[in-house]
Amino acid sequence: MKRKVATSLMALAVLALVLWLGALAWSRHEVQSRMAEQVADINALSGVRAINAVEDDGFFSSRGTLRVITTDREANTPAAVIDWRVAYGVLSTRFSGRGDIEIRPGTALLADELSDGDRVDFDARIKHLSHDLTLNAIFPESLHYQDQGMTFRLAGARISVVDDEQGLRLEGQWSALEQESPLRRVRLGETHWSMRFPAHDDDASAADGDRPGRLDTVDIESARLQRQGGLPLTLSDLHIEGSTRHDQQELSYLLTAQLGNAAFSEQQLGSASLDAVIRRINEQAARALLQTVGQDIEQRWQGRHEQAESQAPVPADDAADVQDIGALIAPWQEAFFAVLTDSPQLVVRNLQLESPMLDQQMHLDGELTLDGTNITSTRIERLRTSWGRAAFKRRLDGQFTLHNTPPLLALIAGQAPDQGTLELTIRKGVFLINDEPWFLLN
Repeated sequence: MKRKVATSLMALAVLALVLWLGALAWSRHEVQSRMAEQVADINALSGVRAINAVEDDGFFSSRGTLRVITTDREANTPAAVIDWRVAYGVLSTRFSGRGDIEIRPGTALLADELSDGDRVDFDARIKHLSHDLTLNAIFPESLHYQDQGMTFRLAGARISVVDDEQGLRLEGQWSALEQESPLRRVRLGETHWSMRFPAHDDDASAADGDRPGRLDTVDIESARLQRQGGLPLTLSDLHIEGSTRHDQQELSYLLTAQLGNAAFSEQQLGSASLDAVIRRINEQAARALLQTVGQDIEQRWQGRHEQAESQAPVPADDAADVQDIGALIAPWQEAFFAVLTDSPQLVVRNLQLESPMLDQQMHLDGELTLDGTNITSTRIERLRTSWGRAAFKRRLDGQFTLHNTPPLLALIAGQAPDQGTLELTIRKGVFLINDEPWFLLN
């Protein structure tokens, strides 16, 4: 009797082992097939080539190197290089490894140019039944960049990606970010941000033109902004939350924000909260703008790379690009102004301000519209002139109401101290308070 029981248990154990090995072999096949499909998808893109070299292909794990390069450039083009390792499992598979961007043979962007020899470490897990993905990437502890009088530092950066039935969620954080130039200095302390893309539902999208889009959140512990020779402005406990909504070809962005405290040098300015929405953004033009900006960044990178190889000095115009926003926009200005053709509108549902300087809580509501008629003919060169800026500002039309106005602020506005409500109007380039012209916007 005991021998039969032992034999049955052994048979069950052997069967379980066979089933486990079979399931492992199946998951291994599925993972390798998906990796091959991903490489094929990359190779199907225009101007991009992926090379996945498997160095050790075992039954329980594999390792190799993935290189992604652009094929529409000459030799020594930058390449993304990922050294990966896969540990196969029955219910889930784990990916791990390190990655960097090889800007020229023997030189990596992160390890050699931006840090002291470190690369991005990543760890990912894929569940076979639900196809859920979790990815964590840790950047070098300290990244630093210096060029044309500008210094950039980033510390403690990491990113995580979660792709499940609820959609795609991208989260990141850093402990410190600093940017310094001859004109200004900016520092952000502990920062957390996230972006959530909802899962696509084609039936729901077709039935209802108004559908939710991306959800963004940003939490900044402290921020410090200071112009050279000026006093610093410090912000603390800043929380921002925004979401996009798609209605036909128009894009709207809902925005809420809370500021714990603001201080100018040693003077406490107070706290604030905002509830607003930006409406009537041309969605098709916005997508075209993002594509144009991406192409411009690639061209600028390639130009800097070629200049570095030839050791040629950077042209003065390119050096000014770092500080001049207009010069950055100029290459894609037509696409930028096309986004504004539907006359975008800012609707402030409630802006609440509380300051110890005024000892009174105020709140403001209203809306501001930018006339987009023939705005695509606008050029950056024209906006550099005083008459060009004045003409652009005449496109603005707005009406706001400030409630519970402090007596001191009412006196500054030229009103009676007991005037608790101020009507703020922007019309044809003129700013008015209670229908009285106050100043020209130019």
